[in-house]
Amino acid sequence: MRLNVDKRVVSIIVLLALFVLIFISSIVARTYLFGNNSLPGTEAHFNINNAKDISEFRKNFVIEERAVSELIWPLLIALFSFIFRIPLDVSTILLSLLFGIFSVILIYFIIDIIGFKKKNLAIAFFLISPVTIWLFSTFSKFIPAFFFSLLTLYLLLLGKTVASLFTLAVTSLFGIVSSLSVLTFSALSFKKDFWKWFWKAFLIVFVINLTLYFLFPFTGTFNFSLSNFFSLFFSLSQFGISIFAFLLAFIGIFATWKDRKQRKELFLIYIVFALFFIFSMINKEFLFFFSLILIFLGVIGVVKLLERNWASSIIRNLTLGILIIGLLFPLISTPLRIASSQPENSLIDSLDFLKGREDGVVLSANENGYWIKSFSGKEAFVDEFKVKVKPELNEKALKFFRERNLEKLSEGFGNEGIRYVFLDSKTKQLFRTEDEGILLLLKHTDNFRKIYDEEGIEIWEFIK
Repeated sequence: MRLNVDKRVVSIIVLLALFVLIFISSIVARTYLFGNNSLPGTEAHFNINNAKDISEFRKNFVIEERAVSELIWPLLIALFSFIFRIPLDVSTILLSLLFGIFSVILIYFIIDIIGFKKKNLAIAFFLISPVTIWLFSTFSKFIPAFFFSLLTLYLLLLGKTVASLFTLAVTSLFGIVSSLSVLTFSALSFKKDFWKWFWKAFLIVFVINLTLYFLFPFTGTFNFSLSNFFSLFFSLSQFGISIFAFLLAFIGIFATWKDRKQRKELFLIYIVFALFFIFSMINKEFLFFFSLILIFLGVIGVVKLLERNWASSIIRNLTLGILIIGLLFPLISTPLRIASSQPENSLIDSLDFLKGREDGVVLSANENGYWIKSFSGKEAFVDEFKVKVKPELNEKALKFFRERNLEKLSEGFGNEGIRYVFLDSKTKQLFRTEDEGILLLLKHTDNFRKIYDEEGIEIWEFIK
């Protein structure tokens, strides 16, 4: 008996299976290859820390600063954890997975409505993109923003303008990058009444972001420079777009340029591509949205290369082989890089030890801030978010590290409630010699006691 199964359903199931495999790859690799059960990277722990404080109705620096765009994702994590009675880290993983699944489904239907023929290949390329892998495997706050921007575009394409304005407003709550991205995405739905909708959308985005700015006057880092061009590309040391996908996208543009007037969707893709390219050179976070448009044109480039009449089959196969290897390489390297990222087990063990000690603020390098709070439960004097918002805090921390006057240091520690000094390799890099600044006081005064010293990590307790 032959089953009558819709090919679209089969395609979606296969693509979702590919997404799930890629999504869990870094988690599995981190657990079994590196023996580390913690979530990778800083952003996951930043969000979990905020989610924990929200669920316990406890104030922290982010809440006090009214940084709404930084709290939406942690709020969703906390609610999901509360409803299903699961730990916050599990909630983070499952929510990221669910948003990813729904995003893939939305992309499929969006491409179908636009009329792009190679939708399965396009989505497959999108899923193996290093930016996509990084977005979902690091549990970024842009995961829900990306989903709601796709939902806005999908509703627009269906002609549901009122509903699309609502989802656009939700997307705008995640900040200016998400706001500009959803407006840029909306250009793909251009039709007769588009401008009427667009000005309403622009007004909503403007009002929401203006309100967010008054609540929290910090918009992030926006700096246009031609030198930023090279930072857009994927490497073993940073996330970015695949240079092979970028080259294929330009091949796609070149090969279809003559058809731009007859095929409206191509011209719209060109415009969106150009806008996202410029935005990404101003702020790299736009890459999370740019990647989708890049893949559209990249697939066109692949198809045109396959259809091209090559003078030599050897050159054809060699060219296509290099491109395929280049596109697939991040599929292996990106999950492994994420899996091996901080925090390492030695750092977790040291902070777990600190968890059992008396309460007090911990002084360390700002890169350790989120992990200090996540694993020890104690407040870090500085973390990456604090120093972005208030750079003077980082200067104050550095001043503490350079201080050799015990009386001044004791007074400063007392005013800030600092009880512990956490020294790992990152913190020790702040010193040029072994007896510089606070290191001299740690070793040669009775006001500090070493309570931990393992695997290159030291913890000193300040005794008043």
